[in-house]
Parts: sequence; structure tokens; C-alpha cells
Amino acid sequence: MELNSYLIRLSYMIIGIFGGVFLFRYIKNGELLLDQLIGVSVGLFLLAAAIIWRRLHQTSSSAN
Repeated sequence: MELNSYLIRLSYMIIGIFGGVFLFRYIKNGELLLDQLIGVSVGLFLLAAAIIWRRLHQTSSSAN
């Protein structure tokens, strides 16, 4: 479970950093940067996978 919490924190940091830069550059210059958008997408995918992993392991450990 400890690894899962680190993955969730990592995904929040990825979303915060890449999403913040993406929003800043979009608001300031109107640029849609593909590398920042890919970073945010990876962060969202990692967050979704970590949450699904946590829910699956919580139900299996509570059943035992």
C-alpha cells in the first residue's frame, strides 16, 4: 500500500507541474504545447491506474 500512495503523490506532482506550465503558456501566449499535454495525460493515466489498483487491493484484503 505504501508504493500506491507514492504513485498517487507522483501523479499529482506530474499533473501539477505539467498542467501548470500548460495552463500558464496557454493563457499567456495561446500556445497548445504537445509535450505538456502528453505529460498531463501520463499523470492522469497514472492517477487512474493507482486508484483502481488501490480499490482492487482494498477489497481483496478486506475479504481475507
